Amino acid sequence: VETPAIDRLAADGVVFEHAYAHAPTTLPSHASILTGLLPADHGARDNGGFTMDPAVPTLAGMLSEAGYRTGGFVSAFPIRADTGIARGFDVYDDDFAADPGAGLGEIQRSGGQTLARALAWLDEPSAEPPFLFLHLFEPHRPYEPPVPFAGRFAPYDGEIAESDRVVGALLDGLRDRSLYEPALVVLLSDHGEGLGEHGEEGHGIFIYRWALQVPMIAKLPAD
Repeated sequence: VETPAIDRLAADGVVFEHAYAHAPTTLPSHASILTGLLPADHGARDNGGFTMDPAVPTLAGMLSEAGYRTGGFVSAFPIRADTGIARGFDVYDDDFAADPGAGLGEIQRSGGQTLARALAWLDEPSAEPPFLFLHLFEPHRPYEPPVPFAGRFAPYDGEIAESDRVVGALLDGLRDRSLYEPALVVLLSDHGEGLGEHGEEGHGIFIYRWALQVPMIAKLPAD
């Protein structure tokens, strides 16, 4: 699958070839990303039935105290605000419609829709520097890539290609706003995907390398 936007970011940044998630599920892994703690310490042990410990400091909270305006824009139900993961964000946008009877992984919105809200937030007048957390859910079951990637790649690969398109639109948006060069940009995943390996379709049961080893790129500020 082609990922020209991510490849360009990698060329501008540092690629971590051995990055590992702390859990093979969405909420625990994101909570670890935003707190630096293991699931047993931040309290979110699974996608359902758990919330983050309200006493645990978060990256968004620390940056807010340091004078940043903080915005989180997410694309799927497992990291909705009432899990506690929104703590410290001035704005946390988790507005996605759910069909009655939809499964946990089906309550989502497209990355393009989420990005549009994030860019609109960046355009709001403010003297404070922004901390933006943008979450995409495309490489996730059910695999339903949009045109032009549907039929061009395997369904999972098509969703990766769509994610790359959204990443490219974000980075172009930062460039258009003169934010790309001075920004620290970190791209990473919260877990991997089974795709039938060891009999697991999806993720969340096993902790083989394919479930935990994730891409990670850090583009450092130009100055």
